[in-house]
Amino acid sequence: MSIAPAPVLRDERIFELLHDKLSALVGEHGAWTLVARSSDDTEVIFHGLKAREIATELTEAITTEQAALRGETSGEPTALSWTPAPITNWSEPGAALPVPAPTSDAEVAAASAAWIDKASATLASARLVA
Repeated sequence: MSIAPAPVLRDERIFELLHDKLSALVGEHGAWTLVARSSDDTEVIFHGLKAREIATELTEAITTEQAALRGETSGEPTALSWTPAPITNWSEPGAALPVPAPTSDAEVAAASAAWIDKASATLASARLVA
């Protein structure tokens, strides 16, 4: 008994998927424009988050196509992966509960990673336009 090989995306199809996705992001009519970085650019966090969003979109394009080749379907998530604070906490910062400051390097790293994940999810759902 032999098992049929799993379908594989061809190089040309991977190129098409990535080109289409990148064109939608930064192509002639894309949502963003590319500008050479200047020496006074300090938007490190924003650029890191945007790079993560682009990598996520490119990965999703490839994995969705691979799943389609195998006859699988993948659904969109139906809710945020985190629970946002009520809007009153955003508009009335004094009403928000205080968050204790991290005390160790591990806590600082964990808090930073959590913040980046939340910010990435927010950026991915907001679809910012430059």
